[in-house]
Amino acid sequence: MRTKPSRTYLRQVLLFLMALVIAPFLLAVSAVGAPNFVAKDQITVGATEVIQGNYYATGDRITVDGTLKDNLFAAADTIRLSGTVEKDVYLAGDEITIDGIVKGDAILAGTLVALNGSVEGDLMAAGQAVVVNGTVQDDARIAGEAVLLKNQAQVKDDLIAAGLSLESQPQTSIGGTLTIASGQALLAGAIDQDVVGGVGGLTLKGSVGQDMVVTVGEYQPWKPLFGPSPRIQVPDVSAGLTLTDSAQVKGRLTYKSPTTATLSDGSQVTGKITHQPIPEWEPTPAKPTNIVQDQLQRLLTIGLVGCALLWAFPRWTEGLTQNIQTRPLRTLGWGIVTSVLVGVASVVIAVLTVLAFIVLVLTLQGLAWPVLGVGTLANLALWVGIGSFVNLIAPVLISDLGGRWLCSQFSLNKTANRFIPFLMGVVILMLITTIPLIGGIISIVIVLLGLGALWNWGRSRWVKPPLQAQEVPVG
Repeated sequence: MRTKPSRTYLRQVLLFLMALVIAPFLLAVSAVGAPNFVAKDQITVGATEVIQGNYYATGDRITVDGTLKDNLFAAADTIRLSGTVEKDVYLAGDEITIDGIVKGDAILAGTLVALNGSVEGDLMAAGQAVVVNGTVQDDARIAGEAVLLKNQAQVKDDLIAAGLSLESQPQTSIGGTLTIASGQALLAGAIDQDVVGGVGGLTLKGSVGQDMVVTVGEYQPWKPLFGPSPRIQVPDVSAGLTLTDSAQVKGRLTYKSPTTATLSDGSQVTGKITHQPIPEWEPTPAKPTNIVQDQLQRLLTIGLVGCALLWAFPRWTEGLTQNIQTRPLRTLGWGIVTSVLVGVASVVIAVLTVLAFIVLVLTLQGLAWPVLGVGTLANLALWVGIGSFVNLIAPVLISDLGGRWLCSQFSLNKTANRFIPFLMGVVILMLITTIPLIGGIISIVIVLLGLGALWNWGRSRWVKPPLQAQEVPVG
C-alpha cells in the first residue's frame, strides 16, 4: 500500500521542526570547544589578563578583574566584574556585582543586581532587588521587586523603572525623563526632565526639572505576602501623592487620583497644579439589548461558518459529528486529554525556542532571531488554530447534531435540505447558552466534545488500523 501524500508531508514537517530545534545544539559544539569558553566551579580572569574575542563562562563563581576586548557572556551563582569589558555584557545569576567598567551595554538578570561601576551604554537589569550606585551614560531600563538608586547613582539619560518599590536617594541624578510603573515610589534625588507614570503611592522629596504627570492610588501600596523578602530595605510610602518641604516641580503638576494630594507648605510647584479625580469603579450591569445583540452576532457567525463547512467539507463535518454521537463519553474524555496536551505542547515549544535562542546567541547570532521567530509563530499558530476550532467549529458540530436529533423527533430527518437541521440547532444552542451558569457549563462541554472529536479524527487518519487476517483458499 502506498503512503498517503498527507502523511508524507506531515513527516517532512516534523523532521523540519526537529532540525530547527536540534541544529542550534549541534552548532553549540563549536562554541564549547572554543578557547574562550570556560566551564568550571571557580573562574577568575586576573587583573593583568587581556582576552581577545567573546568570552563565555559558566560556573559557581566568576570573577573578572582583567580586560575583555569583546563581549562577555556569563552565568553563575555569583558574578563580580571589577575589570573592563570593551563591548557588551550579558550576565545571569543569583548575585551580580559590577564594580568595573562596561563600555557597551549591560544586560543583567539575577536575584540581587548591583551596579557600582560604570556602564557607558544602556543598562537593562531585572531582579528581585536592583541597586544602582554607579554611572549609566545612556538609558536605563530596570524591573524588580525593589529598585534602589543610591547616592552615587547617575543616569545620564532616561530611566524606565517597573516593580513594587522604587527609591532614589538625595544625591542621585537622572538626566532625562523618569517613567515609572510601581506600587510605590520615594523620589529624593534630582530629575532633570519629566516624571511620568502610575504608582500606588508617591512621595517627592527631590526636584523635577520639568513637568510631573502621574496617576496615583488611594490605598496602601501593595506588598508581597509570600516569598522571600528582597535583600535591600524597602521604604514605607503612604498612599496617594505627597510633596514634602524639599520637593520642587519646576513645571506643571498634573495628577489623577481619587484623593487630593498632600502638599507641604515648603514644597514648590512653578506651573499649574491640576487634579483630575478618578471616580470609584462600579461594574456596569449588562443590558438586555447588548446580550441580544451579542447572541445575534454569534448566531450569524456560527451559522455562516457551519453552512460553509457543510457545503465545502460535508464528509469531514459528518465524521466529526458521528464521532460525538456514537461515543459521547469517550469523546469528552479525549477532549480533556487534548486540552491538557495543547497546553503542554505550547510550553514545550516555548522552552525549546528559548533554549535554541540562547544557544544561538552564544554561537551563531545571525540565526538566533529567525529561530525565535519560527518558534513564536509556531506557538501562535497552535493557539490560533485551536482557538478558532473551539469557538467556531465545535459549536457547529453540536448544532448540527442537536438539529438532526430534533428533526428526527418530528419526523423531519428525511428533508433534502441539509442546512435546515443545522440552522435549527444553532438557534436552540444560542438560546441555551444565554442561561446563566448552565450556559457556561454547556459551553465548556461543547469545547471538550469538539476537541475530543478532533483528536479521534486525527488518530483515525494518521494511525494505521491493524491488518486483518484473510482466509486463503487451500488447493
